[in-house]
Amino acid sequence: MADAFPEIKPTTRKFKMGDIPSTTYTSLSGAVFRRAFGNKKSNYTLDLTFKNIPDVNSTPQSTQSILSHYDGADGTFSSFTIPGLVFAGMNDNVTTYVQAPTSIKWRYSKPPEVQSVQSNLSTVTVSFVGELEA
Repeated sequence: MADAFPEIKPTTRKFKMGDIPSTTYTSLSGAVFRRAFGNKKSNYTLDLTFKNIPDVNSTPQSTQSILSHYDGADGTFSSFTIPGLVFAGMNDNVTTYVQAPTSIKWRYSKPPEVQSVQSNLSTVTVSFVGELEA
């Protein structure tokens, strides 16, 4: 498991709840059957945008710290935790859904996207997937 994601408050967050693993089958007659393969949700998604953050800074709130974390997590391979500061400003009731269950581990679903705004300022977008780990 990689180090926790840097403590940076995002400008925007987009969250999608996980779902119970299941498959839908359609018979020749057109009847639909669903089969659940567990009772715990997985495949949560979380997209974060950090607007106009410095490229390099001595604090963890920089483009460099996000890119360094991505490297330390071996790209999309290793999982990690997300600190509470990332959810600062969200209602506690909503945050409970985002951070539950505690067995969910996050990993990058794709590499971070960096848009240069001006010299030493960038907007960074990261996308995570939350999964249950055995």
